[in-house]
Amino acid sequence: MEEVPSVEKQENAEQRLARLLKEKGAEDPEARDLLDAWTREQEERVEEGSDPAAKIEFNLKRARLYFEAGYVEEALENFEAARMQAWNENRQELYEAIMAEMDTLESGLEK
Repeated sequence: MEEVPSVEKQENAEQRLARLLKEKGAEDPEARDLLDAWTREQEERVEEGSDPAAKIEFNLKRARLYFEAGYVEEALENFEAARMQAWNENRQELYEAIMAEMDTLESGLEK
């Protein structure tokens, strides 16, 4: 008989982290440890890479993760950081894409 895979086995690290944050909160030791490990891993990737947009992409990933977990204020702070980085690096298209995503999320919150 074939075993049905559990939800946890089907999730990637970001999905699992978002789920744990949503279900248990940021103060839960398991969620906090996973968030710390994920953040360290992402920061190492940014530091190792040569892509100047990597830090922007990291802030966008973190913003989306927080939003998915229901941490709207933290999500918007990270979107804002990514937006300002794009602006400072004169990446107009990326800046506009971030603004559009923020507008979409904020308009969804108003409903």
